[in-house]
Amino acid sequence: MKLLVDGVFFQLASSGIARVWQAVLPALAAIDGLDVLVLDRGGMPTLEGVTRIPFPTYKDLYTADDSELIQRICDFYAIDVFTSTYYTTPLSTPMVLVVYDMIPELFEFDLKHRHWQEKAVAIAYARRHIAISRSTREDLLTCYPTLDQVDVAHPGFNHAVFHPVDEERVAAFRQRVGFDQRPYLVTVGSREQHLNYKNGALLFDTMATFGIDAFDILCIGGEPTIAPEKLAALPPAVKAERIQLSDDDLAAALSGAAGLIYPSLYEGFGLPVLEAMACGCPVVTTARGSLSEVTGNACVIIDGASRSEMAAALGKLMSQSVRNDLRRAGLERAALFDWSALVSTIADAARETAKLGQQADYLAFAETWQSLRRLQAAVDVNTWAPTA
Repeated sequence: MKLLVDGVFFQLASSGIARVWQAVLPALAAIDGLDVLVLDRGGMPTLEGVTRIPFPTYKDLYTADDSELIQRICDFYAIDVFTSTYYTTPLSTPMVLVVYDMIPELFEFDLKHRHWQEKAVAIAYARRHIAISRSTREDLLTCYPTLDQVDVAHPGFNHAVFHPVDEERVAAFRQRVGFDQRPYLVTVGSREQHLNYKNGALLFDTMATFGIDAFDILCIGGEPTIAPEKLAALPPAVKAERIQLSDDDLAAALSGAAGLIYPSLYEGFGLPVLEAMACGCPVVTTARGSLSEVTGNACVIIDGASRSEMAAALGKLMSQSVRNDLRRAGLERAALFDWSALVSTIADAARETAKLGQQADYLAFAETWQSLRRLQAAVDVNTWAPTA
């Protein structure tokens, strides 16, 4: 069986979704009888066992034409089933879709934007859906109650990278980045986002309001700068910086931190929390979205709306015995996660979905779909083509 995967997300970003597929694709390619071909639009890492197909970069303006090009690849390589790392679609090849979250739908994003319209298109076109958490499945079915089958499979993490790093390596990392004098807290990824659902300001506001100066703050990734007003309000003793790290250095940063602070108001899964626990890093987070599925009882749980509650959580992290307990609990919890569930669920769904390709009802659906999508392509050209 031939599975074509659009590696479009590697072009768009290097965040958690890219990390998921970087692990999943070689594992799928290792399955007997499954040939994995990947459209490389740019930014695709070297992936063992997959066939790389160079492909044009993704643009929002001509998404229906993009589907036409994808279908031509499907036809040329006699593809049995298609999936995408994000929300692209072919015209007639049966599709499995992995759904990560319903953040745009739940947090009042502008759903008229073509980017999110294409997500709706992909959900409508796909014949099987896989959610990466029970929470995401519930939200998906709330928004699309007529979907027939939505499986759930949790992602894993890279066990070879994310584990407790030895003290010598941690000390070298801390000295290199200039965080070797005081205990420090870590934030990972975006601190803001639409309607502030990432809620990263809560840590800064809490330390400013209560004068908490026991920790420095190391922001890893996310927005390129920390808001100047947030920095200015911190107690004078607190050092806060934003840096970009490789995965190996991220593991060292987490291993040496007093805690990961992740007060997100919604997650489709929560990979940064899982990676932190795997490194023995104590975690403060919420139970919102899927986060409780990841953490169990292994973290300090807050609501995410109260500075006083965050202050109390930071107080707990000041205790060495509490940190030790959280490290043990986090390592035990993280050990429950690997990639096997998601890989096998995608492979099983692909096999079942491929069977649709010659069924009369699916062929009728695909014929109508192609007509509508090609009509959209003509409208796109008339709408966006440059004028003289």
